Amino acid sequence: MKALKFYEKVLKGELLDLPTPSNLNFWFGLGVSLGVVYVTQVVSGVVLSFYYSVGPMGGFWPVVSIMQDVWGGWFVRFTHSSGASVFMFVMYLHLLRGLMYGGFKKVGVWVSGVLVMLVVMGVSFLGYVLPWGSMSYWGMTVVISMLGAIPLVGDMVMQALWGGPTAGVHSLSRFFSLHYLMSLVVAVVVVVHLIELHRKGSSNPLGVSSELDKVLFTGLFVVKDVLGLLFLLMTYWAVVLVFPYSLMDAANFEEVSLMVTPTHIKPEWYFLFAYCILRAVPSKLGGVMLMFLSVLVMLIFSFGGGVSVYRVVGGWLYKSLLAGWVSVFMILTWLGGSAAEVPYDMLGQWFTVAYFLVLMGMFSILAVDVESERW
Repeated sequence: MKALKFYEKVLKGELLDLPTPSNLNFWFGLGVSLGVVYVTQVVSGVVLSFYYSVGPMGGFWPVVSIMQDVWGGWFVRFTHSSGASVFMFVMYLHLLRGLMYGGFKKVGVWVSGVLVMLVVMGVSFLGYVLPWGSMSYWGMTVVISMLGAIPLVGDMVMQALWGGPTAGVHSLSRFFSLHYLMSLVVAVVVVVHLIELHRKGSSNPLGVSSELDKVLFTGLFVVKDVLGLLFLLMTYWAVVLVFPYSLMDAANFEEVSLMVTPTHIKPEWYFLFAYCILRAVPSKLGGVMLMFLSVLVMLIFSFGGGVSVYRVVGGWLYKSLLAGWVSVFMILTWLGGSAAEVPYDMLGQWFTVAYFLVLMGMFSILAVDVESERW
């Protein structure tokens, strides 16, 4: 009976029979895709943890052993490593959908969503270190050492993450434990996000009120979300089975050498925009602040005044700025993967300024309620 009550109250009441705006498009099915990929990541990560270990030489050879000696280990490893890229890509699209259709007007949903993204980025960074390749080690060393520039607590935070005054195998043990722990924290924050979503309701592509035109989620919306999910899974498995190495850096196939650094240190592709912003500022403290601000700046959109969401969705100026911001984001990603030399360093500084200026322009349209067709 308790199981039946759980089904009636939680699964049926909160998911299947959820009142949903009738005009949602495929952009609004990305949350379901994120949930499926997240579960896949947790399951594949738990399986990998059965065989991964931190030895005296680090975690490089245990990963090689998983790939070569464990039955199906290569498939689980590629599923997990490629899944991180797929998850981050879909999450960026999910954020873009919120900016496109005024999802930031739901303050609780938006703030919890930004928090989810921050935690997921932290989990992804911790996981990037675990293969203990050359790029993983030196990327971790460079990024964590930047945190030492934070006044008062910077050095303490850096040594707490490293487990000592310098990075080494002892750091890997901490990163492994934190990676596992933080992946469970993601589930908690996601639950908060879903509670806020179901309490406030979803936005819609028109930006108008949906209170008078809602239908049950069961039925057509389930089919719509499953279709979008199938397309994503086809792309996902194509990467896993056909192009598994396409998103990995060649330097990560080399064992860590404490005496030799890669020619160009860079993180995974989904961190390149933040990495470009980090190194665009000559000051270490300024770079760290702007790196975190590149994500936290999204929070300001939930305080954009009383502007109608309809005007946000339909306004040509806002949409033009949003398209410009997406272009700047892609250029920063490209520059972050380029060498820190002329002209890439100078371009990185210019587009870092453009990144924040465009976002401020978008916010100013929301903050200033100008009743004009121009907007």
